[in-house]
This record gives sequence, structure tokens and C-alpha cells, in this order.
Amino acid sequence: MNRTVLAIAAILAASSVDAREPKKSKEAAPPPPPAVEYELDDEQFGEELAEACIASPPEQETYDSRDNMLITRIDDGGRAFFHFEGGCDTNTMIFADSIAAEGGDACVSVGEALVFTSSYGASKKCVVEKINRWLDDELISPEYGR
Repeated sequence: MNRTVLAIAAILAASSVDAREPKKSKEAAPPPPPAVEYELDDEQFGEELAEACIASPPEQETYDSRDNMLITRIDDGGRAFFHFEGGCDTNTMIFADSIAAEGGDACVSVGEALVFTSSYGASKKCVVEKINRWLDDELISPEYGR
């Protein structure tokens, strides 16, 4: 009887080991995308721009309060939508007192960086991935006009 019990116990123990799924090696999850993709069918997105020149003083807002996306007034009187590669948070963009290309001028091209600087001395570089014209008539700050 003991042999039978031991044989059954051995079979059950072996079958439960075989029944388990093999452990998966812990693979690193792919990094998240730098930003949630915006709606390409949004009627306010205009043509793609290779370059845009930021108006002074800067006048900016985020796109649905998302990181890595900015709408700002440009020097031709319109506005542009910037999509950054990553690491550009909403607070940095909104509270910047000055926005300029990395070289110091107002114009930036796709692949170059915009530098956001606050009055507290903090600054952050954000690399431009894409620029589109932003089509709307509503001013962010009406006192600046067009």
C-alpha cells in the first residue's frame, strides 16, 4: 500500500511540474512612446512645415494638456503645432518665459531643438519631431493680437 501511495504521489508531483507553464524570462518592456499620438483627423491641423519662427513674446498652450505637444504663435501671425521627440513636459512648456531655437534665434526646423527658459533660470531642450500649421481663429492671449 505504501508503495502505491508513494507511486501515486510521485506521479502527481511530476505531473503538476509538467502542467505548469515554463517561466518566461523577464524581458524589458519596450519603452513607451514619447507622447500619445494626436488625432491626425483634427480639423485644426494644417499643412506640415519644415520650419517655424516663434513670435515674441511667446504665447503658448498645450494640446489637450499632453506632454511633448505645443501650440504657439509664430511670426507670420498664425500658429504652429509642435510635436517633440520626448521628455518635454507640460509645465516646462507652459511656464516658459522665453522660447528660442538652440542657436538662440527664433526659427527652428524639424530635427532641431527648442529651448524653454523660465524666469527662475531653469531651461530645457526639446527636439522637434514634427511641425504643422495650426488652423484656428481663437487667440490664446487676445492682448497680443495678430
